[in-house]
Amino acid sequence: MEAGTIIDNRYQIVRPLGEGGMANVYQAFDTYLKRDVTLKMIRLAIQNNPEALLRFQKEAKVATALINDHIVQLYDAGEADGCPYLVMEYVDGMDLKAYTKSHFPIPYQEVVDIMEQVLDAVTAAHQAGIIHRDLKPQNILIDQKGHVKITDFGIALAQKRTGRQQGQEPIIGSIHYLAPELTRGQSASQKSDIYSLGVILYELLTNKLPYQGDSADRIAYQHAEVPMPYVRDFDPQIPQPLENVVLRATTKDAKDRYFSTKAMAEDLKTSLSKRRAGEGRFVPEASDETKLVTPDWTTHPFVEGDPDDAEADDEQANRDVKEQIIDLGKQGYSVKDIAVRVDRTQKYVRQILSENGIKFRSNKKWYVLGFVVFLLLLGLGSFAYAENNYVTVPDVTNQAESTAKNKLGSAGLDVSSTTTASSKSVDKGDVIKLSPGAGRHVKKGSSVQLVISSGSATITLSDYTGWTYSSAANQLSNKGITVKKKTENSNSVASGQVISQSIAAGSAIDPSDSTVTLTVSDGPKTITLPDLTGQSQQAVLDWANDNQVSLNFDIQDSNKTAGTVISQSPVAGSKFGLDKTLKVVISSGSSSSSTTTSSSSASSSMSTTNR
Repeated sequence: MEAGTIIDNRYQIVRPLGEGGMANVYQAFDTYLKRDVTLKMIRLAIQNNPEALLRFQKEAKVATALINDHIVQLYDAGEADGCPYLVMEYVDGMDLKAYTKSHFPIPYQEVVDIMEQVLDAVTAAHQAGIIHRDLKPQNILIDQKGHVKITDFGIALAQKRTGRQQGQEPIIGSIHYLAPELTRGQSASQKSDIYSLGVILYELLTNKLPYQGDSADRIAYQHAEVPMPYVRDFDPQIPQPLENVVLRATTKDAKDRYFSTKAMAEDLKTSLSKRRAGEGRFVPEASDETKLVTPDWTTHPFVEGDPDDAEADDEQANRDVKEQIIDLGKQGYSVKDIAVRVDRTQKYVRQILSENGIKFRSNKKWYVLGFVVFLLLLGLGSFAYAENNYVTVPDVTNQAESTAKNKLGSAGLDVSSTTTASSKSVDKGDVIKLSPGAGRHVKKGSSVQLVISSGSATITLSDYTGWTYSSAANQLSNKGITVKKKTENSNSVASGQVISQSIAAGSAIDPSDSTVTLTVSDGPKTITLPDLTGQSQQAVLDWANDNQVSLNFDIQDSNKTAGTVISQSPVAGSKFGLDKTLKVVISSGSSSSSTTTSSSSASSSMSTTNR
């Protein structure tokens, strides 16, 4: 739809925001409540599709049931020309996918803040018995103040009292964020939403997806079988507790995940605390199993191949691993070494060795002595090692890029990359932030990423002439521009419409530092008409010229003095707009009809003279 189109005599289309397989989304202006809204209208091509209509109705129903600061609110629903539409809260910003790309690397504290808002919204949905089923960055919006909103509950699922749906379900959702149990045809649950949240956190920390593939089947297989990559392999500066949140949320076995999104939020909240600095890497209890359960490929289309063959391969693989463990145990390898070699847990290795009567090295006797020696060496060497090999990242924020690079280089650090971002508070060319952050203790030679200010973000100003003042002022204010109003009489522009603007259309301006004055029509200028009766025609002409009034004379027979005013229309005391013509009747000085004179030509010339 084109900008300016009015929907249901109320919602004026401003611009398109996106197109999907089911609906088109627009920014619109609610002319009744004077506010920007998001209008989502089902596409014409599928308006008669029962499944599409059901999903559209479900989104409206779910959105109505969920009230939370971090969930996009539904304002209205209706139908225009046979097409159902939803009117929702407008979020002036971008989706989290685009935000991550444009702001990466994102400071760890900001990552935590974003995820806490997302978790608050999902917790509210779960408490209302709603599973989202399609959590992904594209369905998470973040405004210019960093406020997060979740949207698109079109495929959300209402839980039964058991907390899960029973029976097979079609695989629904975005493959890159799909929990392993869903690829096996199992039902969606709160824990499948938690898995998606773990993948979103992974993406915020690395700016990439954990699994890639040339087909949906391949990606689904990796979700089910391939261990989640470590975010600390991408960025060693990420605190271990923060990586642990990703690992626990994305375990292959749902029972090892967080019990609820509330529990995940509580863990995330302390993940940057120094009190957890010594925390080890999270290992799920379910990893004691010899192998992750192979998806039941007969129930869905993701992976090609015969399921019986896959099952046979699994059994053979398990036998091979057991044989390797037994062989290595007989050779005298320790449990730890065997576990690393066969990619299994130490508990599982001990179990196989015990079942086959093989003694394994405990080394417990040496642990105490080794630990004492370690403490002594640690006490002697840690200070010297830290002094020689670690440095503190200097604070170079608000400094010129060249100066920042020199300081970092002098500290023994390397600037690996720079990115730019707009900033209202940091001058162009200066450092907005750096990663790792200032004050962090890192190894000498570590890479530092700088984010450089490109100055304040600018926008191109539109042409608001002819708009109503309220519509123009609302749009300008929503863009962060200060608006001032000035009124002016106009015979050509309707009252309340914009005549001109102080900054020309097409100008590039900084919204936070710009003021636009709109000159608004106050309609034609008016005067109060005096009583002209009894005055001479010349006196009336002089008065009309002084007051810019157009006249139309009409000469009629009368026993009044010739050339004097008999009557006027409108009458004396009326409010008279200067865009109109005053009718004046002049006496001919005779009551005889034979002396009646047509005044059309005189009236025309006088009217022209007085306009």
